[in-house]
Amino acid sequence: MDYKYIEQLIDRYFECDTTLEEEQILRTFFSQENVPVSLLQYRELFSAQTFAKQQESLPADFDSRILAMIGEQSDKDNSREPLRVMAHRVSISRRLRPLYKAVAMVAVVLAIGQAAQMPYSTAEQEQREDFARSVEMLQRIQKDQNTVAQGDTVTAIEELKN
Repeated sequence: MDYKYIEQLIDRYFECDTTLEEEQILRTFFSQENVPVSLLQYRELFSAQTFAKQQESLPADFDSRILAMIGEQSDKDNSREPLRVMAHRVSISRRLRPLYKAVAMVAVVLAIGQAAQMPYSTAEQEQREDFARSVEMLQRIQKDQNTVAQGDTVTAIEELKN
């Protein structure tokens, strides 16, 4: 037999393009006993869905039992005094309490960030000062060398004149 239609439905199923009726066709197809070997790998997927749907249904008398339980509870409560529900007033400070907590957390994170940068910024400042001192010393040395070189040149010129 040719199972092209079923294979097309499976492809569309995995692409999420099937309708509910087409999915029902797949479930019906895989619930039968004679499934081709090439499609056996998908059998458990569709039979598990059918089994899960059967397991999820509630018993027929579920509604009546729940209503009876609610009725019994209300009867017990009526024997005492009626239950009074009071509305609570929520102040503006209580409403803004989560916002206060968020602002406090941001402040803590920023403070920790600033504290963590302090040692690095002082170390960088010291390195900059050392570098500036080194540049100054190099400039002095070059100035001294230029002065010495000019002095040697002047001395050499005077010796040549004599």
